[in-house]
Amino acid sequence: MKRFAPLVVLLFAITSITTAASAPESFLIGGDRPVVVNLPDQISNPAPLVIMLHSASTSGAHQERYMRLAPVAKRLGFIYIAPDGTVGEDGRRVWNATASCCQKSGEPVDDIAYIDSLINEIDAKYPVDRSRIYFIGHSNGAFLSIAYACKTGEAAAVVSLAGAMDVQSDCASSKPFALLQIHGDADAVVKFDGGKMNKNPYTSAFQTIRRVAGINKCSMDKGTPQFVKRIDFEPTIAGYETLSQQFPDCQAPVVLWRIKGGSHSPKLPADYAERLMIFFNQTQLE
Repeated sequence: MKRFAPLVVLLFAITSITTAASAPESFLIGGDRPVVVNLPDQISNPAPLVIMLHSASTSGAHQERYMRLAPVAKRLGFIYIAPDGTVGEDGRRVWNATASCCQKSGEPVDDIAYIDSLINEIDAKYPVDRSRIYFIGHSNGAFLSIAYACKTGEAAAVVSLAGAMDVQSDCASSKPFALLQIHGDADAVVKFDGGKMNKNPYTSAFQTIRRVAGINKCSMDKGTPQFVKRIDFEPTIAGYETLSQQFPDCQAPVVLWRIKGGSHSPKLPADYAERLMIFFNQTQLE
């Protein structure tokens, strides 16, 4: 079981990037699906990588305006990208993540292979720490983030905002990965208790984290995560509205933040990006 350092130590860890290197601020990759690679102020060799995947019908740029991850990643030493899905015959830009979410038309797109190609292209220019590849996804992007981690075993951690997986699929990763599932229990799009999209059922928030808890060999005697604390996450909802729950004795953390009354696209706290980077670094400290 991992032993996590106090918050002060974690903040020190994420602000202490090891090796400075002369590098441009950004460069393009991706061929006919171009992606801007944002480099940190101080880049280690190899460097951790954060990949943010947008929700359906939006874009990486739109999602960045919502989450504001780039400045924090730059300051704290993470390479950062926010790629785009493809536009289908229905005019929606989506990721082909699972049967339930969200490509509805056209030739199926292998977005997992596309993400792999982006990682390899970055790595050819600036070495990527393959043990520290992190995903942040919203809705459709969260579905793909979880699917990538489950199918490839190459993700160290996933932050899923309003995401899930197909009920008919399992998570067969060869390696444990940390999961922070953030989900409003009033979400009308990807329902907290599960539902159906594209005629395919998807998991509830609890089913999602239980499947990853199985991969991570968590203690699951009661089948449900343990209460940790209440936190103030959603600034437009009064009080400590978010219940933090976590499975014990995991090889990598499996955490649920249940936003009481939270919507599909909740108002995010001003320190949202910092909270996620702290979670990522918790997964690395013994």
